[in-house]
Amino acid sequence: MELVVLIGVVGNILSVVGVVMLNKYLVQNDSFNFMIFISFCHFVFTTIGSRVLLKLGAFQYKEASIGNVLPVALGSLGSVAFMNLNLSYNSVGFYQISKLACIPVTIVLQAAFYNQHVPVGVLLTLIPILVGMSIATVYDVQLNFLGSVYAACGVICTVGAQIFTNTYQKSLGCNALQLLYHTSPLIAAGMLLLLPLFDSVAELRSATLTAGGAGRLLLSCVFALGVNISNYLVLGKTSPLTYQVLGHFKTILIILLGIFLFNKATDSRNILGIAIALLGVIAYTEAKRKQSSALQSSPQILPSKKQEV
Repeated sequence: MELVVLIGVVGNILSVVGVVMLNKYLVQNDSFNFMIFISFCHFVFTTIGSRVLLKLGAFQYKEASIGNVLPVALGSLGSVAFMNLNLSYNSVGFYQISKLACIPVTIVLQAAFYNQHVPVGVLLTLIPILVGMSIATVYDVQLNFLGSVYAACGVICTVGAQIFTNTYQKSLGCNALQLLYHTSPLIAAGMLLLLPLFDSVAELRSATLTAGGAGRLLLSCVFALGVNISNYLVLGKTSPLTYQVLGHFKTILIILLGIFLFNKATDSRNILGIAIALLGVIAYTEAKRKQSSALQSSPQILPSKKQEV
């Protein structure tokens, strides 16, 4: 694995866990339950942060029209909106199943539209990940037609945003920071439009945060900048499928931290599911390492139309 990818993966894990833990504290302890507003703050901070990094010379400006980066921004907004509706209209169990569905949907869409196919050895490692996460997170499964439509739209938008983030970096010749520079203000504006649909504006106006709560919100924004940069970096340097597997590994860490930091109740089913999923993550990592080694050691030949991811 390239050093820059390793840094991106580690940074992504630490940043995501930091954001989730801080947001959880804001909701539970500071009674600040306005998730879309928090997301809006995150992307405003990312917009400002990306411009500060440009001024500091962290990356060079790359021209890209709004039309070229709009699909990435719309995919991200659609993911947030429909996944929130998915959670509102369905049980938590069905919501977790829909998140697990992102892996097979990613495989199908990449094969159908980009002719990118996953080797059988890698596919087999996904089974324990999906089974383990199902055991650990899926309990009550209740659904309805409208909720199912929202879930399907959420999955398509989530996967689409990840695939676009991967492919558009290549087609536009942008690196992670250059693409984030263009998409973050669009996503921030979209979050502002979504805010009245999901957060109570009246309650938000009357809400107050202590100095400690405001500090936690600011720190959450700092972590979110790290999340957004590392998201784009990992997606640009690896693949949407690897990003999905990384996402489930982060979920495992968040569950474990919830047990230790927030005294979240757990049972043998949680532990069994986490153990199975972790084995799958390890197996996936090893399978991808072997695939990468085989590609590096094989003689250079003309690329075929079929690609492996």
